[in-house]
Amino acid sequence: MSLKHPRPRRGKLDAEYKIYGTSVLGAPLLWFPAPAADSASGLILAGTHGDENAAVATLSCAMRTLQETHRRHHVVLAVNPDGCQLGLRANSRGVDLNRNFPAANWQPGETVYRWNSVAEERDVLLSTGNHPASEPETQALCDLIHALNPAWIVTLHEPLACIEDPHTSLLGHWLSERMALPLVTTVGYATPGSFGSWCADLNLPVITAELPVISVDEATEKYLDAMVDLLSWRS
Repeated sequence: MSLKHPRPRRGKLDAEYKIYGTSVLGAPLLWFPAPAADSASGLILAGTHGDENAAVATLSCAMRTLQETHRRHHVVLAVNPDGCQLGLRANSRGVDLNRNFPAANWQPGETVYRWNSVAEERDVLLSTGNHPASEPETQALCDLIHALNPAWIVTLHEPLACIEDPHTSLLGHWLSERMALPLVTTVGYATPGSFGSWCADLNLPVITAELPVISVDEATEKYLDAMVDLLSWRS
């Protein structure tokens, strides 16, 4: 028997959600508990950067495709809802949330990123925050993770086209094969205050799945089945 809803029934996200905090602008921060959760359940995140919407849309499509009773892993679709609504990489205060986590390597000041995937320089300035976890979105996610104690975390980003897994785990290998993306142990540049750095401090396994430069339309076709399988993945 198929575990998927037929396409006409995928228009609405009926999954139960809970609120784990609020954004700077007052948007609720939603997480979706896994109905089939157990001690091996992980957490899947998207929307840390509000300009990386292909991953958000594809993960949502996967949740709407898989029959909810078969979802084994928790989900946060939009870590940064203000950024998602405003089309910003940062949150509404101009803080890059992926440089704001309370990792041992957090650094004050500015961080830079490329305007788009064809820009030659990383020259657009964002803040790392006034202090580690200065942003409500960051602190709320840290609190949620401490409460959930997930077995692993997969965080979805764009557009580096790789699966970054420092431990080259079974799940990392599976994602690399399933998504046809290279498995790497580092993205090749320093990321002080990143989510991955904070998880490493906690010895919490985290994999960063970087989609390539891709439209929402193509991503929801190319990666839908892989995302559906991730939501119900068993080691």
